[in-house]
Amino acid sequence: MVISVEYSLEVKAKAEKVWDILADVGSWPRWQGTPFVKLSAPGPVKKGSTFIANLGGLKWDLVVTKAERPNKIVWMGQRMGIKGIHEWEFYEEEGKTRATTRESMTGWLLFLAYPIVKRRLSRTDEKWLADLKIIAEST
Repeated sequence: MVISVEYSLEVKAKAEKVWDILADVGSWPRWQGTPFVKLSAPGPVKKGSTFIANLGGLKWDLVVTKAERPNKIVWMGQRMGIKGIHEWEFYEEEGKTRATTRESMTGWLLFLAYPIVKRRLSRTDEKWLADLKIIAEST
């Protein structure tokens, strides 16, 4: 069973700024509403960085698999037989950035709660992208 969501919007900020805000995982509780984040090392994430975060109501152990400033951040994690991959892309044109988030989850447990998980994942990712836009345009 696979659940996937994708959202995209335009941010009136440079890609470097948007990337830097998202890469500062420790700041998420201030602007994104993540109730808990713990980094294995301080500072912006990079390939191989690990962190624990409460996302969508669940605690996830995550590892960054790509960190290509200013265009891409990808992390993945597993929890209760579910594997999640979250990808962020930022493409700048004329001082504005197209920000896209894609997330997919796989695992047999999803079969039991597909509608609930799909709805929660959709709401969480759509809000996260909107919050990223607000913070990037206001600072």
